[in-house]
Amino acid sequence: MMDPGLASGYHMEGLTNGLPSSYIYTIWDPNDTKVYYVKNPQGNPWDINLYDSNYIYQWVTEVDDWKGVNHWNDPASCKKFNNGSQNSTADLSMRWAARCAAPGGANSSFWNPPPPSQSYSTNYFTYVDQELQPSAQNLGYSRLALDATGTVTITDHRATPAQSFSITTLPLHYAYSCSVSQNINSCQFREIFEYGVDTDVNPVDKVKHSYGWVRWRYYINSTGGNPDVSPKWVLSNTSTSDQLMPGQVNLNFQCF
Repeated sequence: MMDPGLASGYHMEGLTNGLPSSYIYTIWDPNDTKVYYVKNPQGNPWDINLYDSNYIYQWVTEVDDWKGVNHWNDPASCKKFNNGSQNSTADLSMRWAARCAAPGGANSSFWNPPPPSQSYSTNYFTYVDQELQPSAQNLGYSRLALDATGTVTITDHRATPAQSFSITTLPLHYAYSCSVSQNINSCQFREIFEYGVDTDVNPVDKVKHSYGWVRWRYYINSTGGNPDVSPKWVLSNTSTSDQLMPGQVNLNFQCF
């Protein structure tokens, strides 16, 4: 996540033709072990992650279309991962990443199974206008894997003029709607989340910062997830937030 020294007054933003095209505000609530990734100045979360000493978990994510209605800007609608066990750790079910891992290392990748597996599973519940929808859903098998680090250029608008420089990125590959465990061919969709940190100290303030989530890419497997054929990932959507900008938001989360 973006380190607290920056996140209290700054956020990452994308620009297209000089106008804002994406936002990622980071809000950390250590008392409730939550990290909010907020997607717009209205304060609506894109994702909410939980964590304990072992893992980071995806807990809440947005709802796009539901029965023909788009809820992208609706703070009262969301999907919540929960294994359905009704116990105190039921929300700690959709493992996102190990707390301590390196690309290619022992903890760098794992599969989450569909129900009825507990305690880890891809089971989730949908809320629309704060109302829980009748039945739980799941994403089949999902695979999370840390990939080799890369780089991306960001621009720090605390400087005048704004200053651009390279940072290191850690990509997290998330493949889901997979029909066969341990078989990446069987996955229908893939998202890549890239998280950024200074390779060296930030040239503006001479401090080494983390910037959190800076780029997202969404792919569709054109084979439909045929387990016997190598996947053909077709890029369908992308969002880059590579501008460090002033400003923070008030959280607006009303889903449940």
